[in-house]
Amino acid sequence: MLDKIITEIPKVAVIVGCYNHRDYIIECIQSILEQNYSNLVVYVSDDCSTDDSFDVLSDFVLNHKIINVYLNRNANNLGVADNYNLLIDKALQDNDVAYVVPFAGDDIMCRNKIKRQVDSLSSKPEVLVSYSNMEWFDSKTRKKIINHFNFFFRASTQVGEIISESLIPTPTLCIRRSGVEKIKYDNRLKYINDYLFTVELVLSGGVVYIPEVLVLYRKHGTSITDLNTFADERVLAATIVSSKYGYKKFTDEFASTALYDDLLSHMNNGDVRSSLLAFKKVGFKFFSSRKWFFRLLKFFYIVLNRKSRI
Repeated sequence: MLDKIITEIPKVAVIVGCYNHRDYIIECIQSILEQNYSNLVVYVSDDCSTDDSFDVLSDFVLNHKIINVYLNRNANNLGVADNYNLLIDKALQDNDVAYVVPFAGDDIMCRNKIKRQVDSLSSKPEVLVSYSNMEWFDSKTRKKIINHFNFFFRASTQVGEIISESLIPTPTLCIRRSGVEKIKYDNRLKYINDYLFTVELVLSGGVVYIPEVLVLYRKHGTSITDLNTFADERVLAATIVSSKYGYKKFTDEFASTALYDDLLSHMNNGDVRSSLLAFKKVGFKFFSSRKWFFRLLKFFYIVLNRKSRI
């Protein structure tokens, strides 16, 4: 009887991309294995790390005799998009997998993440994607920074806002199998391929939001989003969405955030003249976005970071 109940619980594949996460990968995997959800499998792909991430994780899996974690190490660095596509392909080889959860090797799941999201999607069979709130925390101090959605920044399931504001925090995704059978990560984008992946999923089948913190999102000095900006990729992503699906008004709004990225880039490089010119171009758009509060935080972070380097 118990076996029958377990088999009726939809199977979830958690796919974890890992690159130089030796200090974080064990905590990440433990948070997945400690979920209050019984029918899950974990696929981890180390993308040719330059540290010993893979060895650390292999020893952990072997020493604890964990049978539902499968490891892969790429001989060459594939990049984020192709590494996650490889993981999706591995997950889809199991015909019993009903949901796929992409996750990063340095983040942490709250214990009820998978159950809450499977329940939410099970209650809405017409929807492909579930997302939630998440908490940003400082990797060094372990202290909470802020909740992603808060008094200043509200969640939404409106397509236009998801496109124009890059609204969905991708570490919180849970995706129905049919979604990843037709939508993959686009390797033309090196850094914001998760944005395009998410938008295409939502446009293909809708989204549901859970107003709870289900992920702890790590912020540390090696996060590629701390100081880098991706203006060219934002324009390319906007072009891809508008050419395939339309929504030009909203893709143009998203592309215009490249102006803000230019401003941050000039500030980070200490180019005062270019910074002033970029700020003039941005103008009121700085505060017209729903993400103005996060933009302001990043603005001051770069200012403080530059002062510490002088």
